[in-house]
Amino acid sequence: MNGFVKRQLDIGSKQPFHRYKECSQCNEMKPPEGGIQMSHTKWHCVVCWANRITRRNLKNAKAETA
Repeated sequence: MNGFVKRQLDIGSKQPFHRYKECSQCNEMKPPEGGIQMSHTKWHCVVCWANRITRRNLKNAKAETA
């Protein structure tokens, strides 16, 4: 731990607390950064969201060329 962080902890500053969320697609606990809330109870992590978008875009591109 470097000096700045140690001093901040000593003076009682609040540290950020990032809760993990469970991805509805892969059922793993992932950090919320980059994920997307699909509905009130459905959340996709960044990896699952990127896979979904890429798959959809590739399918559309294939349909346009055919």
